[in-house]
Amino acid sequence: MKITDIRTIRLRASLPPDEQFQTRSGPRRYRSAFLLQVETDEGVTGIGSCSGNGAILEAILTKVLKPLLLGRDPCLITELWERIYVGAGVRLFGSRGIGVVALSGVDIALWDILGKVKNTPIHQLLSNSPRDKVELYATALYPDQIGGDVEKALSFAAKGFRGVKIKLGFDLDSDLERVRAVRAAVGKEFPLMTDANMGYDLKVALRALPLLRECGVGWLEEPLFVEDIDGHAELRSRSQVPIALGENLHTRFAFQEYILRGAVDILQPDVARAGGISEVKEIGTLAEKHGLPLSLHTYGDAVGLAASAHMAAALKNSTVMELDCTYNPLQTALLKEPVKVQGGTLIPPQGPGLGIELDPDALAKYQYSGEEDLTIREAPLRGL
Repeated sequence: MKITDIRTIRLRASLPPDEQFQTRSGPRRYRSAFLLQVETDEGVTGIGSCSGNGAILEAILTKVLKPLLLGRDPCLITELWERIYVGAGVRLFGSRGIGVVALSGVDIALWDILGKVKNTPIHQLLSNSPRDKVELYATALYPDQIGGDVEKALSFAAKGFRGVKIKLGFDLDSDLERVRAVRAAVGKEFPLMTDANMGYDLKVALRALPLLRECGVGWLEEPLFVEDIDGHAELRSRSQVPIALGENLHTRFAFQEYILRGAVDILQPDVARAGGISEVKEIGTLAEKHGLPLSLHTYGDAVGLAASAHMAAALKNSTVMELDCTYNPLQTALLKEPVKVQGGTLIPPQGPGLGIELDPDALAKYQYSGEEDLTIREAPLRGL
């Protein structure tokens, strides 16, 4: 079998006004996705997802990765990963960043092909004893009326989710007020996570952590700028709240730096960013060696969600997985049969490969070829 083509698909879905929400990069008015399809001379096609700027990813895929892959055997996944990353990527687009995001999508598509060739779901290719379901926590609590946060959290608890995450990093007082209100509403036993999206500096984070501990939060995610490993290490050494991060780290080498410097408790790789299925598998092995759990980051489209489901079902040290519960048709309406969520758990697709099929009508409806918007994340809150 040989690779004959790589096709790219850019998608965008506008959000109705009542479904828009505030992030640290400004108001979220639409959702976007970047998919790719790896085609072969035997008619087997693999689907992949990349979480990043579609225009840049399209250029990397078509001008750099496609020439490296045409004519190659798609089932030689390790060889192709190294050909892209070691053979060309480090020199052409660096060892981390958007090039690795593009590689992630290719790798997911290659695993999809391998599973289809072997007539086996990916989670069964990765593990002899995968889970038949994956526990989920919900991400949907952005700045809002406190009553809105409370109402949403209670609804997720009633549906059987294994926790809910509150987005922080906007104003410390209001951040903590929201956490206290949600904790009071859901009770002491329901898991509550927090995510600052790099919204604090070290002084602010140190002020926040004792108060978050009083609220019994399960972790504080990405408290500081992602490159501040020393700051995270100091924060972790002085905190009884676990530190979680990983959505903005690329390859096992970035995770290894955090682990060896004692800067993280819970690893959160994103399969559509960190290097694909192959690399998240390596990150899982690295975490297991050091006795650390994984909680896979997911935020995007249905293809990335399906790939994450397979990974979470297969990795021994994978714990509760994130599910983006904001309005997102690119997650809920992109497939002929959506990934199944039942009672706060996710059922890994059982078909060969990713076990999913794109809906042509949805692809046509959400097709996008325009300019990508430039979003600038707000500066972190700084202590005096």
